[in-house]
Amino acid sequence: MELKSYLKERKELIDREILKFLPPEPEFGKKLYEAVRYSLTVGGKRLRPILCMAGCEIVGGKVEDAVTPACAIEMIHTYSLIHDDLPAMDNDTLRRGHPTTWVKFGEAVAILAGDALLNRAFEVLSEWDFDCERKVQVISEISRASGMLGMVLGQQCDLDAEGRNDVTLEELLFIHKHKTGRLITASVVSGGITGGGSEEEVEALKRYGDHIGLAFQIVDDVLDVVGDQEKLGKNVGSDIEKRKVTFVTFFGVEGARKRAEEEIERAVGSLKIFPEDKREPLEAIARFIVEREY
Repeated sequence: MELKSYLKERKELIDREILKFLPPEPEFGKKLYEAVRYSLTVGGKRLRPILCMAGCEIVGGKVEDAVTPACAIEMIHTYSLIHDDLPAMDNDTLRRGHPTTWVKFGEAVAILAGDALLNRAFEVLSEWDFDCERKVQVISEISRASGMLGMVLGQQCDLDAEGRNDVTLEELLFIHKHKTGRLITASVVSGGITGGGSEEEVEALKRYGDHIGLAFQIVDDVLDVVGDQEKLGKNVGSDIEKRKVTFVTFFGVEGARKRAEEEIERAVGSLKIFPEDKREPLEAIARFIVEREY
């Protein structure tokens, strides 16, 4: 399998479909609609929705069945980036090579755009014409991952740790696994549920997601130190500027890379229960996560 073509094809699918899930542009309050549309269309790898579709396929499901949860997940991810970039959070001005939503539209509009995307995601999921039992399982999985026991909790813990020099490795792992990892895991698990995966298969996908989610954030820590800002499309050096403790703080650049590679090997090992030909996309995505430059 040629990963570059696979990722391009799946990204183009999400890019085409995601705007179809937005409601018609309203007569009033057009700035909100503009901010939402802008935030959804300024690029991005679409990794989470691609993982959702790949998770569906690996258990024998059809990729078209996973488009709805995949797009909903991307809406939630986009909302999280909008809020993450705000001055009250990370105060970032550049995202995916473009001005962040709050820079372009103002803080108030950016907050509302994030709120709108989060709520729209669950509207889309609730209106999804699909097997009721599996749909409820997917909604439960995604809501837990994005809320008070997942991504939001991780963001709060990240804020709590900012500027402190007594952050332990255990605390850092907790932050990484929740702020970044939970939604990544939910993406591939939701795909597995959508595709009708067995309990054993879904559990294997959960282990895979946990490992690649942690690896993804470790690589982000590394790229914030040694990455190319033009390739990344966002400001580099912000972790140092904010005095954040990262995996690079604990292990150095090479040590952090090694930890990420170890997580990827564990992720790939989690897929051994699947036929070799079916697991190739998820294995290739795992390798991409640790080798990426953006």
